[in-house]
Amino acid sequence: MAQATPQVSVPRAGNGLVRRTALGVLVSIVALLGTQAIVNMADIAVGATGAMSPFSAGALVGSTIAAGAGAALAYAVVNRFTARPVRNFVAIAAAVFLVMLAPVFAVAPAMGVTPIGQGLLVVYHLLVAVPLTAFVVGALGS
Repeated sequence: MAQATPQVSVPRAGNGLVRRTALGVLVSIVALLGTQAIVNMADIAVGATGAMSPFSAGALVGSTIAAGAGAALAYAVVNRFTARPVRNFVAIAAAVFLVMLAPVFAVAPAMGVTPIGQGLLVVYHLLVAVPLTAFVVGALGS
């Protein structure tokens, strides 16, 4: 009987998962802050401003770190309790991504975020979700 091998390396040790998650968070933060710098230089009207804005550096960095911690915890759980952790984690990550878009459309307008700002928040969600998922499962940074 043939044994299937995963397409990506599955991090089994905790230190490998921590390293991969940290790299994913770092790449995501650099992408977010770089994109936000371009938005600021181009003077794109996103609507919300100030320290409580979802476009502030603190909000971008803090939410990315929180997403990284949640991703690492979720991966550790599926790695421990399922036979196919990569597939299961990617499915969970996709579901979380879709759920996290709800506040972009339901809450952000009440905060004064313009439709352009809402589109930018969707892009920001992608800039965090894609590299973070890729690094956590070991597709990048191996």
